[in-house]
Amino acid sequence: MPGNEIPTTLILVLILVFIVLVMIITFINRYKRCPSNKIMVIYGKTGRGVARCVHGGAAFVWPVMQSYAWLELEPFVVPIELSSALSQENIRVSVPTTVTCAISTEEGIMQNAAIRLLGQTYTDIQKQAQDIILGQMRAVIATMKIEEINRDRQAFMYKVNEAVSAELEKIGLAVINVNIKDIEDESGYIQALGRKAAAEAINQALVDVAEQERRGKIGVAEREKDQRVAVAAANSLASIGESSADRDRRQKTAVLDAEAVRTETEANANKATYHAEQKVAEESARGKGSSAQVTADGQIRVSQENAQQKAEEARALREASRYRAEITVPAEAQKSRVVIEADAEREKRVLIARGDADAQVINAKAIGEATILKMEAEGRGIQAILDGKSAGYRALVAACVSDPQLLTSLLMIEKLTEVAHIQATAIKDLPIEKVIVWDGGGESGGMANLGKRFIGAVPPMHDIAKMVGLQLPEYLGKAVHEKHEVEGHKPEKK
Repeated sequence: MPGNEIPTTLILVLILVFIVLVMIITFINRYKRCPSNKIMVIYGKTGRGVARCVHGGAAFVWPVMQSYAWLELEPFVVPIELSSALSQENIRVSVPTTVTCAISTEEGIMQNAAIRLLGQTYTDIQKQAQDIILGQMRAVIATMKIEEINRDRQAFMYKVNEAVSAELEKIGLAVINVNIKDIEDESGYIQALGRKAAAEAINQALVDVAEQERRGKIGVAEREKDQRVAVAAANSLASIGESSADRDRRQKTAVLDAEAVRTETEANANKATYHAEQKVAEESARGKGSSAQVTADGQIRVSQENAQQKAEEARALREASRYRAEITVPAEAQKSRVVIEADAEREKRVLIARGDADAQVINAKAIGEATILKMEAEGRGIQAILDGKSAGYRALVAACVSDPQLLTSLLMIEKLTEVAHIQATAIKDLPIEKVIVWDGGGESGGMANLGKRFIGAVPPMHDIAKMVGLQLPEYLGKAVHEKHEVEGHKPEKK
């Protein structure tokens, strides 16, 4: 019996070890690690609702009670061929777009993906996303004008992304990117906007080029003006310097010439005196007569006269040199300076005249534009008055269709004020200096009927109307003509 106990214990140990190994292997096999590009969905008895989602970790899946499946996180592209979508202005727009989507890894949204996308293929998921994106893009385009969609595509993509993301999250998807390929419309409105923008850009560029060229020409003209002024000033200073140097040279030359003439004159005079004295000595020594002495004296006088004449000529040359140095040279320098200043003043007046002419042209243009605007405003006012009168006359004619005579009377009543004004003006302008009233002696003589007689001189209103072919109504009054009693005869009634 003791020999049989050892094998039984060993069997029990082996069974226990086997059970432990099976449990370990089972535990290892049911402990699942989730890679970063997948979501592990554990379903069954999870204690956390219908499913538990694990991303980037590990979890133990209980056998029998739980199972698991995988959701791929690789992004996929959903092509959207959107056409004939109505914009806010009821213009049909075609917006081909591609949307990049993927299953979201955010809490709550992963549960939506586990509920609605688990077990479906990429084609099924892509079809669902495509239907949702098409509907949301049509809704977004309906709230925007076509010009807004074309001008600010970033705002359009932001609105599309916001609307599409909210709907795709309901099935567990997230929007990664929205790429709008192009925007077209059936009416050609976008192309017209492009041509308009291009034309405006070209026109603005031409205006900018013209403005820069104008500034460049103005700058070049100003630089040339400054250069000419500087050159004129430098030339003036150079001319003045040259005149001063020439004047000094001439003064020194005149002084030296005068000294040379004076020295030469003195030498000649000394020489003549020496020769005269020599001749006198020779004549005296020889004992010649008085005739020889007279001859010697005459020669001496001639020599003296010659010496005096040469001295006078030297003095005249010296005076001419002094006059040239003191008067002629400064006068020439002053003349040059005056000519330079006159040229500078003339250039200044020319520039000022050009500036005034340009200012007058600009002012004339501004006054012309203001006059045109004023005349257009007055024309619109006169047109509005005429339109109002035309509408009033049409209403008056329509109201008097049954009685045309009433229309004539109403129009005449409208002009009564003008007629009365014209009559009053005619009476006022009569050259009446004084009024003499003759009393006929009758009962109604004197000043009694002066007003009636005076007004009778004015043509009655009814007569004026008959002249132009109109008949005024009786309620406007009629003029009564009476013949007053003359020389005892009573007035006759008609």
